[in-house]
Amino acid sequence: MFPNLLDRLFSRRAPAAVPPPAPARTAAVARATTPEPLVEAPVGLGARRPLVSASGLLAGFEFGASAAILGRLRPGSGDAAIRACVTNVLGAMRLCLNQKMIALAELPAGSLARIESDGDFRPGMHIILGADTMVGDSAAMSALLVRLRRLGVALGWSVAGPSDMPVPPGQPDFAVVRQGEGAGADAWRRSIDAAAAERPGVPLLLLDVDGVDLMESLLRPPVAWAACAVGSNIAAARVNALAPQAQRLLQLLNRLVRDDDNALLVADIKADANLALRLLQYLNSAGATPGRELDSIDQAVLVLGRDALYRWVAQMLVRLSPQRPAAEALRALALARARLLEMLARDVGEASPGSFFLLGLASMLPLLLQCSVEDATASLQLPPPAMEALRLGTGPWHGYLSLALALERYDMATTEQLAQPFGGLEVVLCHSTQAWLPN
Repeated sequence: MFPNLLDRLFSRRAPAAVPPPAPARTAAVARATTPEPLVEAPVGLGARRPLVSASGLLAGFEFGASAAILGRLRPGSGDAAIRACVTNVLGAMRLCLNQKMIALAELPAGSLARIESDGDFRPGMHIILGADTMVGDSAAMSALLVRLRRLGVALGWSVAGPSDMPVPPGQPDFAVVRQGEGAGADAWRRSIDAAAAERPGVPLLLLDVDGVDLMESLLRPPVAWAACAVGSNIAAARVNALAPQAQRLLQLLNRLVRDDDNALLVADIKADANLALRLLQYLNSAGATPGRELDSIDQAVLVLGRDALYRWVAQMLVRLSPQRPAAEALRALALARARLLEMLARDVGEASPGSFFLLGLASMLPLLLQCSVEDATASLQLPPPAMEALRLGTGPWHGYLSLALALERYDMATTEQLAQPFGGLEVVLCHSTQAWLPN
């Protein structure tokens, strides 16, 4: 599966060689909740988390690749299987680098030593050397570090070094700090202080922080980057009334999903002078009509088209989120999650795929806009199955949201099980990668 998946990722198109899934059986989607043990688990190429910098910017992405993934290959898998697995991770990282982003992944040192081609590596890759037993001595480890750094790869490892392989010589380019599940701010700060004392001057990377608010509170030097799993329907620390402009954008999204008449769309846009101005500026700056500028909202709606208008309105909505250290990363995640659910819904022949885009977006709105779940869902006027998924965690659409959340947690066993009604894990991973690509 690995070479085919990589080919599809680099084609930047929906996978054409995989037969489309059968028409939707949403009850089956909702029932797929108990994963079976994996015999062989492919690398989570499409599984990624935003990497937030200490300055609050979206610095790049942490890919869901680790020593555990290689460990779940079939017993007795040879070098070819290991190389295929790692090559696909590196390929996904190169795609991320093309977006001028940091690409971070954890890979066993011994598996990296099996990659013979220097062309698989790129400057800007950040690789965490995972623990394994495939690099037998410190000389081999030193040679690997020299080679990768010569190719521009930044290397990091846990502060004390992995316990079951030789501690790499010298200083890492960045040091990784982790805590157990549920660790609070005090425990994290003690670990950060200890890491800074042990590795003075080395940037720190925090992984698997338990929640966005905690992650943001830790984003100060010597911490350079941090990542966490966000989850769904997270209540904001401060709940505010939904801003009028956000309400208008939500109404516009509803009209577009329901395929309302253009006259109603135009009237809604004209009712908000700021929104109308932004739309015209966007189209004129994008060169939609070479040789003349658009000065009419009626023209703008016709020129842009419903699909593009739909994407633009969603982007405008997430940009309304209040400023906070992780705001940019949360906006990117909200749109990627929404796009993924919409692509899955199109694959299985749902009657209104746009409603699944709204489902994914709504699952992030309380955190993004610091509003209540009730305000977010009421403004969107979501159909009953979406409301069941968001408020109760049940119903025929809950499988979509559960799949997206499992992928974001890097829970590949659950992801594979939930992916079956959508054509399997390979299809879902391809869609997830495409969902993160800029429009």
